[in-house]
Amino acid sequence: MSKKLTRSYDDRWLAGVLSGFARYFNTKPLYLRIAYILFTAITGIIPGVIVYIVLLAIIPPDQAHPGIAGLFKTFADLTSTPQKTRDSQGRRQLTDVEEKDIKKNGRS
Repeated sequence: MSKKLTRSYDDRWLAGVLSGFARYFNTKPLYLRIAYILFTAITGIIPGVIVYIVLLAIIPPDQAHPGIAGLFKTFADLTSTPQKTRDSQGRRQLTDVEEKDIKKNGRS
């Protein structure tokens, strides 16, 4: 079974990017977090933040916990459940009805 780089859900501080790298490279996330903080401080903060955002966009979330994409999917599932409207509660739709059937029931 091959290892797959994903963002971690269980051991995350922000979005799980660095803990995902730590799980992939089989090391402790604290070491990568310290290295990232030093890199960000040395480069003037902005490049470190940009790198983190790019990694956040590139690395997929954990399959067991899909993150915000899973939240949108769950919300879509909740909103797509069929609900009865006012017309469907009190009316039935008739098919193959001819005029003589309507007159026979006294509705003309």
